[in-house]
Amino acid sequence: MNYDHFFPIERNRYFYGKLLTVRDFEVEQRYNCSKRELLNRVLQGAGVVCGFGVSASDDSTLMIESGFALDYQGREIVLPETIFRKLQMLEGQETLLGKENAYLCVAYDETAIEPVNAVGNEAGESRQFNMTREGYRLFLTTEAPEYQGLLEAAGRENVSVLYSSDDLTLALSVPSAVCAGGEFQVQILVVKNANTPPVIFTLEGESAFVDSDNGRVLLSYHESREEQRQVYTVDFRLKCRALSDVTSQLFPTGAELNLELGNHKYKNYLTVDTSVYLCRNQEGVEARRRSLDNLEHHLMGRDIPIYLAKLTLLNSAGGVFLGGVTNLPFHQTTQRDTAAPGQSGGEMTVTTSVRSLEYWQKPDVRAVYQSGDQSLHFDFGIPSPEQYDYTIAHGTVDLTMPGGIRVNSRVYSEEIAHGLGPGAVDIRLSVEFLAENREQALLYGNREVFKAKNSGIAPPWVEAAAVVYPGRGTMRVGLWLHDTVDGNRIRVHYFAQKPERDTSRILSQRQVSLTVTPEFSRLERRGTQRFQAEVIGNEDKTVSWSIREENGGAIDRNGIYQAPELAGTYEIVAVANADETVTASAFVIVE
Repeated sequence: MNYDHFFPIERNRYFYGKLLTVRDFEVEQRYNCSKRELLNRVLQGAGVVCGFGVSASDDSTLMIESGFALDYQGREIVLPETIFRKLQMLEGQETLLGKENAYLCVAYDETAIEPVNAVGNEAGESRQFNMTREGYRLFLTTEAPEYQGLLEAAGRENVSVLYSSDDLTLALSVPSAVCAGGEFQVQILVVKNANTPPVIFTLEGESAFVDSDNGRVLLSYHESREEQRQVYTVDFRLKCRALSDVTSQLFPTGAELNLELGNHKYKNYLTVDTSVYLCRNQEGVEARRRSLDNLEHHLMGRDIPIYLAKLTLLNSAGGVFLGGVTNLPFHQTTQRDTAAPGQSGGEMTVTTSVRSLEYWQKPDVRAVYQSGDQSLHFDFGIPSPEQYDYTIAHGTVDLTMPGGIRVNSRVYSEEIAHGLGPGAVDIRLSVEFLAENREQALLYGNREVFKAKNSGIAPPWVEAAAVVYPGRGTMRVGLWLHDTVDGNRIRVHYFAQKPERDTSRILSQRQVSLTVTPEFSRLERRGTQRFQAEVIGNEDKTVSWSIREENGGAIDRNGIYQAPELAGTYEIVAVANADETVTASAFVIVE
């Protein structure tokens, strides 16, 4: 690692009659700056100290709050006042087109100012700058961070990237020292996009020192559909066996990663380098960590920028626009937890798990508190979707055949009760006939299926249908005679079923509703406005946009509207793709 920025530490030695040159004054400045930056980096760490909040002022403008941060070389980054920046004004904006995500970064920067005449300089160097202004550099990048270096510079140990793609990154971190017989914490960093399906993964393998029933470690996670975060960590608590003074791997023979992202499934066998030292007691853990806590560890990540925000981008014909902002996605702040990962510290660790209950069971919550490591675990029991039992009724209807030629004739029953009362029911019909051995048989479906000579079955050529009256709990049965039938009567069997439970409440909860925001807007001619639609009651959240008036401007599929040249009031209409009868409107006054 290059420490030229800090070392060697040299300062001027003054004496009477010493000739001071430019070099001496540079050494004086470098000594004071380097000592301050070294103390900043080792004692405070790197990241945001205060402020630097990022939010979307509109669909193409970011608001960055005033703030103070330390970079990974210990240099101060100061933003004295809140600023607004268009995406098109920021360095790196040319890389955004066609991308779904980008990062807004800040770095230390300095500029030479105040050009003056330099008397006595060599030829060609008659002009020099009198001052150096310390400042900052804001820039956009679509490149993902180097996660291993980023996490290790933040104090994480044994970092391994398990999976990396445009949609998802998984990075594992494991403490390098644990206490024999105690619990420790393993973390997996999840970085995904706004449109990435819910993440489901398991990481499993044999382990020599983790206490489990089968000698294996299973890290399993199932993300809920309501999860809105794009960058977060998943914590897993494991217990160490009563071994001590040995070094072992969490997965000595490798681990199997199974991943599901919607319809995409991924499986891979990984070699995960996670060297863990098992200490006899907690004092041994602290001693082990102090031995590894050297200067090199504190000065890692010299060239890592501060990631102020993760931006979700929307691409349209009009350019690139903001879809969402996630502040400090990698939690780069100077308030670092000084406690060892997985060990007790100043803050309580809270973890959760979810188990499935039967639909008839009540929701259940259990809490387990571990005073030794100040951890609190919540176990939520969630009932599964309600199941339905059905009431079934069976009966017969005798239909008398008409006299004369019966080919292509139709007969109907009177209105009869099916026996299940009012409400929607499902009716199945079958026609009774005698098989070749004079045995009673029932025909379901199309008789033509059995017309082959080798079938040995000759049911009547008829079709049956039913009309149900839900309000009265009754029905009528009809027959269509395609050919002559024997006898003067045909018996039709009906089978009716109806859910026992009330479905009207369920159906009412599934009704689709739609809202559009903002409802009213004022724009200048050719101005732009982004509308957002919220669909409730269906998993399909997409909508189709249109403008009621002709020549009322233009709106793309992302809801970004551009006003026309003509002033007036225009109606923006959103139609839910889940139900085209559900619409909502917003109005724009173009001035």
